[in-house]
Amino acid sequence: MISDFLKVADMPKEVIENYKDKVPVELVVIWENQGLGTFLNGYLKVINPDDYIELIKDSYFRGNVAIPIFATAFGDMIVCEEGKYLRMVKYKDGVFMTIFENLPLFLQFVNEPDFADDYFELPLYNEAIEQYGLLDYDQCFGFVPLLALGGFKDVDHLDKVKMYEHILLITTLVGRIGM
Repeated sequence: MISDFLKVADMPKEVIENYKDKVPVELVVIWENQGLGTFLNGYLKVINPDDYIELIKDSYFRGNVAIPIFATAFGDMIVCEEGKYLRMVKYKDGVFMTIFENLPLFLQFVNEPDFADDYFELPLYNEAIEQYGLLDYDQCFGFVPLLALGGFKDVDHLDKVKMYEHILLITTLVGRIGM
């Protein structure tokens, strides 16, 4: 279970049924008991895989085996591959990285400062929510201009954007991640 979870909606039962044998059991428990929502003060979102599966398939070189399960406040996706491996597709940076080999370890360490410093950009996020306010569930902070187009990674070059459309824009302009 996720400690500071803010529920937005229930996970549709058909989604749970469709993915229950493809993702870790711990995620299924989260979906059943907590649903869709945010944690880490809104930095991470539990997402419906069906909302992003086609986007992942089209934009990430391992998209055919990746199931999107979490999204960050900067529009990066955490995917589950082969039923256990957690990888982060960092669209804004044009890279991907392995986070953990299993979800229980991720959930155990997600609130640890050292882990958060290694994988998340919480100081920038905290500046962003101070300046722009919290995000709606379907939003993320996007860099304007995009980092790939010469943008700067600072709070003054952020804007609230629709997450799906922002990822689509990035990959349309710079291509698939991991190719």
